[in-house]
Amino acid sequence: MNRIVIFQYFHSEKQYRVITWCIFTLILLCLICSSISVSAVPIPYGQPYYSATVAGSNELEPGNETLLHFEISNIGHTPEKILDIEDPVPSSPVVGIGAELILKPGTAPVDIIATPLTIPALIPSDVVHVAFPVIVPADAKEGSYTLNLQVNSQYAESVAMQASSNIFTYKPYNTTLPIPVTIKKVVRVRVDDITSSNLSPGLNGKITANITNIGQYAGVHATAELISGTSSLLLPYQGSYYLGTFAQGEERIVEWKAAIHDNADESVLPATLIISYEDKNGIQTTSSPVSIGIPIQKGPKFLLEYNEPIIEPGGQVNVRVTYLNTGDTPAYDATAKIVPIDPVSSPETGIILGTIPPGGSADADYIFNLESSALVKTYGILTDVKYRGEDGLIAISDPMRIEITTKEPGILSMLLSPVSLVIILGIVIIAGYLFIEREERLIK
Repeated sequence: MNRIVIFQYFHSEKQYRVITWCIFTLILLCLICSSISVSAVPIPYGQPYYSATVAGSNELEPGNETLLHFEISNIGHTPEKILDIEDPVPSSPVVGIGAELILKPGTAPVDIIATPLTIPALIPSDVVHVAFPVIVPADAKEGSYTLNLQVNSQYAESVAMQASSNIFTYKPYNTTLPIPVTIKKVVRVRVDDITSSNLSPGLNGKITANITNIGQYAGVHATAELISGTSSLLLPYQGSYYLGTFAQGEERIVEWKAAIHDNADESVLPATLIISYEDKNGIQTTSSPVSIGIPIQKGPKFLLEYNEPIIEPGGQVNVRVTYLNTGDTPAYDATAKIVPIDPVSSPETGIILGTIPPGGSADADYIFNLESSALVKTYGILTDVKYRGEDGLIAISDPMRIEITTKEPGILSMLLSPVSLVIILGIVIIAGYLFIEREERLIK
């Protein structure tokens, strides 16, 4: 019945077969062409848009290197426009592919030494964390500035089918994002002069410095702190000096007290000066450290000059000893002391020398007695100098040695020695007694 209706529409079976064949041929040609190639057709989808912010504080401090952290995100939003459902990330027009991040100083007086960073894909709604080291020169002016974060990337613009694969065409998308930062007001210290007094090996002394706040902020509750290394020969024991409010441009004189290790032989010892203070938010902070050199003095140093005495056992000798100050500071109210040990003795154990300037000297006269039973050898008498340093503190020099040489006694000395006199006296008494006894016999 249906075939009869169709024949009636096309008027004949032959006409029907021709039309059917044409339709089949057209369908076959379409299938063949589609399997060979389909040219790329641009799709008017959107492109990515990037946003960048500083994670945490955006304040930079002069004289420091800060690792500045950023949060990078893609705020483009067309989730329904995906070119390839099976591989949505590289095919989505709003995904940034191979994003290269380059941080530039912009208007900020900073140095950026970091190499560019690359992010494989910036997907919408995802946040990527990156960090760049930023160096702020010590003399950078405070204020608000803008860093430039340059982002170079690509995105999928169109898709074409070849065989059974999708071929994407990517288009560059480069942009520069402004990053606002602030260079904060800080205290910066300059050291104009450093002096020391009585600061010599083995002694305690005073350090004085002239400092100036060359920063852009008046530090509140400020303290000048002298810091030395853990293995340093400089040992501060009063290393903090309270300043109070340290105003911008203000010049102050600060003092510290320190000790010097006994074996220090350098003329200058390294140390670090920092200013501890409260910033505008009431937070305790410190200035950038300043390396300084602490001058070390030799202090009063003494040498002995004298003619080496020679003494016989049982004898006595006078010795003039010259105490020469070879150091670089005066020895005030100096007193020489000797420590004789048996068989050497002296009626004087301390002699006042007075003040001995650098390169100056003072004499002391001693009398030494040597016991008659003493062995013939060289004897040493220890001596030192007790004095006041430039700060008024009492100090004692290194011990020194006065040497006395002994010799064998001569005939006369032997005869005049107490033992010899006793023996001679005994011989005389015995001889006298024998002589008197003999005379009495002759008389009888």
